[in-house]
Amino acid sequence: MKIINLLPTLDVASLQNMLKFQDDNEATLIIHLRPSRQKAREVAIAEILAVVRDLGGVRARGGPLSEIRGITWVGLPESNTVRARSRLCRLGYTNAIDLVRPVTAGEIKVPQDAIKWKGRYIRLERIYDESDEHLRDMAPDRRTFLLECGDGVVRPIQGYRGGQAPFEHRALPVVDARLLVNLVFQPTCGVLLDPFAGAGGIIIEARAAGWTTVSLDNDPALRFGLAELADNHILGTSTKLPLARGSVDAIASEPPYHPTGLDIVITSIPEFARVLRLGGRISLLVASTQTEFVLAAAEKENLKLELNEPINRKGTSVSCLCWVRCEPR
Repeated sequence: MKIINLLPTLDVASLQNMLKFQDDNEATLIIHLRPSRQKAREVAIAEILAVVRDLGGVRARGGPLSEIRGITWVGLPESNTVRARSRLCRLGYTNAIDLVRPVTAGEIKVPQDAIKWKGRYIRLERIYDESDEHLRDMAPDRRTFLLECGDGVVRPIQGYRGGQAPFEHRALPVVDARLLVNLVFQPTCGVLLDPFAGAGGIIIEARAAGWTTVSLDNDPALRFGLAELADNHILGTSTKLPLARGSVDAIASEPPYHPTGLDIVITSIPEFARVLRLGGRISLLVASTQTEFVLAAAEKENLKLELNEPINRKGTSVSCLCWVRCEPR
């Protein structure tokens, strides 16, 4: 970052530019992507915009610090920046956000922490910051999960991540769990369902964000752990949800990636559409090989696609998908 040295006074042109900046209605947010997710820029932007969509958040074409890797920008009406701050506190693919602030007219000297952008003196105000080290403390291998073991005894298992069988790998990274919860954001949290709950990563993040959570999984060995994490747990199958029509406000989940699980995922889509209220959203991480089939199933249910972006997660190619529930045809 280029630092501007202390100057005696602002010249007339700089003062005019500064005043123009203050008259602008749009604030700029500088988004710093997590190093592990810098290749998933489009998904990171979608996550931010989902959280501030009702506040007028838009993708910005550019901004300060463009020379730094892993930077992108979001525009926001200046009047909504305070409300946005309170929402941008549990992000998945972003580890820091700076709010661009003008040097005010009352500051006769340019502060040392000021930088120049578009002929204007600005300073950056950090409004969100979370290190990967802090996030690491919340990783699945640091958590304890109540599991019914083979001998029928329920034990707290440290770092439970499931097994290696096709349907037994159940621990979603924290950044991905947060992403899925943020993509279905609504200003007033309601009921969120995770129909492939596994070790409960999405449930943990959803409850922290204020949702009333419902977990569902067909493995009885998980029922004690999920009952401890969720507001309500259901032992059942996603292909026949024991829930009323329109009874949930959002669905976020990571279905099984294994090819043998494709039929289960596809058959679950009509059930998701049935129990989701109008205007509610669904976010899923699915295997790339499943994407076209899942999209086709969702189109039949009149789910409006909002996001379809590929992500490479340490060699595993997946698609991040998000829909909103529309009126039936």
